[in-house]
Amino acid sequence: MSRALKSLMHGAIVDRLNGVDGGLFITTAGLNSELTFDLRRSLNSRNLRYMVLRNSLARMAFEHYGYPREEIEKILNGPVGMVYTTDEGSATTAAKAIDEWKTEKKDKIVQLKGAFLDGEVLNANDAKTLKDAPTKEQARAMLLGVIQAPATQLLGTIREPFARIVCVLNNYHDKRNEG
Repeated sequence: MSRALKSLMHGAIVDRLNGVDGGLFITTAGLNSELTFDLRRSLNSRNLRYMVLRNSLARMAFEHYGYPREEIEKILNGPVGMVYTTDEGSATTAAKAIDEWKTEKKDKIVQLKGAFLDGEVLNANDAKTLKDAPTKEQARAMLLGVIQAPATQLLGTIREPFARIVCVLNNYHDKRNEG
């Protein structure tokens, strides 16, 4: 392959990865065309993209974005594809989508090789845990709940004596009207 063509392909990969905060590396060697099409369709319905890359070009593109070369080289060996999106939480979204597809199809061929997430590279075992992790939106909602809990408890504590007084006055009013 000529140097000019490699340079063009490298530029295209760098452009595709612009704005991507994470994703998965998977291998689909041995998957027939029907299942590959079904996998791509399933991923596209979730706004995820699947791209098979030349490992040398992928290494250069990930180095461009500051990912550690040694970690990328451990994962990028053999036929490797990448699942990604420009949406937030793309690594967790991709992991959940792949896991659901594998469960639905009872697939044993597609394997996780690793993940990339906010400048870090995860091995296959760590990448598998991403399917159980909350998305960024879910994590923000949980954090907001934790932040709001003390204020809600304080408000309840402040209102409690007044609620008791109102209850006593209502009972007194009801007894007075009966008698």
